[in-house]
Amino acid sequence: MTRPCHGAVALLLAGLAGGARAQTMLDQEQRLIEIHSLLVALPALEAPGALAPLQGRFGVELITIPIIDGTTGTKTQITASDKTRVFPRLRGGIGLPLGGAWRAFAGLAWIPPIELNQASSSMIGLEAGAAWTRGALSAGLRLHGEWADSKSPVTDPATVDQLITRIGGADLSAGWRFELGPVVLTPYASLGVARVDGTFTVTSDAVQLTSTTTNLGLSAGARLQAFEQLEVVAELVAWPNVLVHPNFALSWVPRFGKGEPAP
Repeated sequence: MTRPCHGAVALLLAGLAGGARAQTMLDQEQRLIEIHSLLVALPALEAPGALAPLQGRFGVELITIPIIDGTTGTKTQITASDKTRVFPRLRGGIGLPLGGAWRAFAGLAWIPPIELNQASSSMIGLEAGAAWTRGALSAGLRLHGEWADSKSPVTDPATVDQLITRIGGADLSAGWRFELGPVVLTPYASLGVARVDGTFTVTSDAVQLTSTTTNLGLSAGARLQAFEQLEVVAELVAWPNVLVHPNFALSWVPRFGKGEPAP
């Protein structure tokens, strides 16, 4: 009486195993495009509502690169982590008045096309957002868009291949401010989504591969403001099942004109 039952269970398990399709070489190539595209995505690297009206933010970020497995089929491609484990990005922003308990901001990010170790990435990103503040609590919405042109040997050390990346996304965040004498510490967390489009061109034969994904993003960070005009931010960014990496920023945050005090 138990044999039919055992047979049905075996068939079910076999069906489930067959439904989990093994990764093809194309899957692996598209995954590499997705990972490298998300490396240039623009994280918040800032607590919501941090900038008061007419308060600027001018600084440099350090974007870390985890070890990336370049295996595609029987080949191993050259990845970003083979070239460097960190790259800088310039970033600026300005707080905008909204009135009441609301604050807004607009910002710009830029990676100049400077070649280092046979690799370069020209990138520009735009962002804007608004936040509601009440006491030590702040909650905000941020929109962002990025375009990047990255060039590096990938398929062969003797060639320079190209990856064009386009990203558009949004995230919701919340933070809590702690006044600690001469410094202000604001831990925060965010949840977002991004549409990521990458087009990779193999220079040697002009073959193009594309990857278009919609990715969930999670992040947690802390903003430390000291001496009124110095800001340090550390943030861990996670794109589940794709990429996890910490990022850091050091900025000058001056105030222009008169307005409400910075948080």
